[in-house]
Amino acid sequence: MKAQTKIKIKYLLSDDLTATNGSYFKSVKYLKSIKDKHKGERCFIVGNGPSLTAEDLEKLKSEITFASNRIYTIFPSTSWRPTYYAVFDESVAAAEGVADGINSIDCEMKFVRRQGFYEAFRFLDKPVCFVKTFYSRKYLDEPAFSKDASKGIYTIGSVTYAMIQLAVHMGFKEIYLVGMDNRYAFSLMRDGSVVENKNVTSHFAADTKQKAHPVATWEMDAGFEYAEKISKESGFRIFNATRGGFLELFERKDLDSLLNNN
Repeated sequence: MKAQTKIKIKYLLSDDLTATNGSYFKSVKYLKSIKDKHKGERCFIVGNGPSLTAEDLEKLKSEITFASNRIYTIFPSTSWRPTYYAVFDESVAAAEGVADGINSIDCEMKFVRRQGFYEAFRFLDKPVCFVKTFYSRKYLDEPAFSKDASKGIYTIGSVTYAMIQLAVHMGFKEIYLVGMDNRYAFSLMRDGSVVENKNVTSHFAADTKQKAHPVATWEMDAGFEYAEKISKESGFRIFNATRGGFLELFERKDLDSLLNNN
C-alpha cells in the first residue's frame, strides 16, 4: 500500500473516530466558547529555538503564553508553564516518550490536529481540543489564514502558524514571538537540497535526532509573511521579541522592555 494511501486512511479513521466518540463536536463547541475570550489583550507564543532560556520563561509567568511540541523538556529548569499548548505534527507526538511529556503539561487546553487522532493524539490526556486543519502544498504559493478556529485552521510550515491563528481566534491584539530563531542546523531548500548551517543549534534542548532533521524554513517564511500581511489588514499585530535569531519578517521588540513596562 502506498504511503499516501495509508495517510489518507489514517485521516479518515481520525475523522470517523472523533465524530463517533463526540470529541470533535465537543472541541468545536469549546472553540466557539473561547472566540474573542482575550479580546484586546496580548500574548506570547514561545518557540523552541536555542535562544529560549528558563530565565526568560520565569519572567513570562504572569503573561498568557502558547507553547508547543517538546517544550516540556525545559520544565525542570523553570516553574513557568504555558497557558495553552499545541502540537499539530502527529509524528512528533507519536515519538517515543513524547505523549508522556505532553500529558505532564498542566495548561488550560492542549490543541491538536483532528486528522492525527488515530496515529497519536488519542493517547493524550484531557483537556484536549481537536482542531480541523487544512493542509495543501498549494498554500505555500497561495496562503490562507483562519480567524475562526471553530471552522478549522491552515497549517503552513510550522506549528507557530497554527498558534498565531488560535491567538487571533481568541481575540489577542498583540502577539509576541519568543524563542523563534528561525534557523536550524540543517536547512531543506526549495529545490530539495540540504544545507548545513555550521555552529547552529536547532533547539534550546540539545537533541541530536532533532538536529539531524532538515527543516524547510522557506515554508515557515511563506506562512509568516502572509500572517504579517493579514495582521496589518485586520487590526492585530505580530511582533518578534526573540533574542537574536533570523526571523525578520515581523517588527522587532525588546523582550526586557515589554516585561518591564508591564
